[in-house]
Amino acid sequence: MFNLLHVINLGAAADDAPAIAAQLGEAGKALLGVVTCVAGATLPHAFNGAHILWRIGFATEHDHWAALSSARWRETIEPHFDRARGVTFDRIAYRSHCSDTTKRQQTNAVWRCLVLSVDAGTAAGDIAQFEKDLMVMPDHVPAIRSWALARVSASTGRRNWTHVWEQEFDDIAGLEVDYMLAPVHWGLVDGWFDPECPQRIVDPFLIHAAIPIDGAAIA
Repeated sequence: MFNLLHVINLGAAADDAPAIAAQLGEAGKALLGVVTCVAGATLPHAFNGAHILWRIGFATEHDHWAALSSARWRETIEPHFDRARGVTFDRIAYRSHCSDTTKRQQTNAVWRCLVLSVDAGTAAGDIAQFEKDLMVMPDHVPAIRSWALARVSASTGRRNWTHVWEQEFDDIAGLEVDYMLAPVHWGLVDGWFDPECPQRIVDPFLIHAAIPIDGAAIA
């Protein structure tokens, strides 16, 4: 699987987020090579989550590049990214190197993404330990149904993004209560993000956002 994520700021058209997300979702499903496609207006309590999250999972990286160069993309999708109308976005392409979907909730779930950038020059060993600590979380947070961790292949936007950490939950409480308040979150993982902690390696500017989904986001 090769994935493409857009975090879209609609500018003055923010009120149109649900309708535009629905249009992007339908357009994405019609692209060749698409395995999963979810889109939605960003739920409250996001950090830098803009107005819309749109995630597409392609069967191969080739399918991803073919989609971006297709006539369908130019005609039905590219107009939604018109910077002249005040639209800005982050585009992140990635292949998950570790994932687990064995506890998937099939419908009426919540998908959350954390998009981050590790400081340039961070030692490879520190990055590896950071990734291991993230992947410990599902063992201690039963509310996580499916999850995946990826190093970013290519990105444009507000940062040189390096990682995508994503999960699916039964409901928003699984994210905002079970996940966020878990001891493993505050006791093990948070130090990598905390500016007051010597082990911090993650840029304080990150994307934390979620949308409701009906069907799988992570495959």
